[in-house]
Amino acid sequence: MITLSSKTARLLCSIVASLLLYIVWDNVWRVTALLDWQSPLLNKFVRDLIVVLAGFMLASVLIKPKEIFSFLGMNGNIAKGFGIASISVFPIYIVFLILGSLNADTTLSLILRKSILPGFVEEFMFRAFMFGLLFRYAKTGFFWAVILPAIVFGSLHLYQGHDAISSLAAFGVTFLGAVYFSWMYVEWNYNLWVPVGLHILMNGAWVIFTMEGTEVAVGGLISNIMRVISILLAIAITVWYKKRNDTTIFQYPVWQL
Repeated sequence: MITLSSKTARLLCSIVASLLLYIVWDNVWRVTALLDWQSPLLNKFVRDLIVVLAGFMLASVLIKPKEIFSFLGMNGNIAKGFGIASISVFPIYIVFLILGSLNADTTLSLILRKSILPGFVEEFMFRAFMFGLLFRYAKTGFFWAVILPAIVFGSLHLYQGHDAISSLAAFGVTFLGAVYFSWMYVEWNYNLWVPVGLHILMNGAWVIFTMEGTEVAVGGLISNIMRVISILLAIAITVWYKKRNDTTIFQYPVWQL
């Protein structure tokens, strides 16, 4: 690993490593295209596995190998992470079940490809790796550390719009989602399974149920109302937990560059 004492050098290395991982993510489809597998699930799994392995390899250049797992937040309590996520997202499932309908096309393969795998890999890439390097390794303030991964994360969803306005709306929703997931990640002591659980379960609701707008990130009126309620509930749980443990939120630099 490389040992850097300069904050500027750490910041630049964090940005370069993040861009390299993005390049891997953006081009990994070429590998499965060459292999010509017919299974969409197998293709997705292999692509995601390559991205995760690349993330570990790049992290090993800057982080001590024995500390990588912890640095990426993967040693957090999984039950706790998914427990918090389940409580926060539960209202979405209840309302979708009552006002919507089950998606007749839902299969285990679809849930894995559209909910579980992307929920994990995107949080690994954008929260644990990109945001983690900028915030935990380069020691930039929360606002600055979240900008790059949030912009990249949001830009990946531009395709969900059918015109400029809807594309920007998709970008805005996912950009704010990246900020929200990053905040939950930090406040729950870098337990990656909190944002992973939130991401997977939110995606799952959009896959399992049919509601107005659930086919895209922007969503419809009801789905967005429920999304906001879920976020507010997660924030309330976080604030309550902090008070219960005699701490408060934002106990870290926010604007410091």
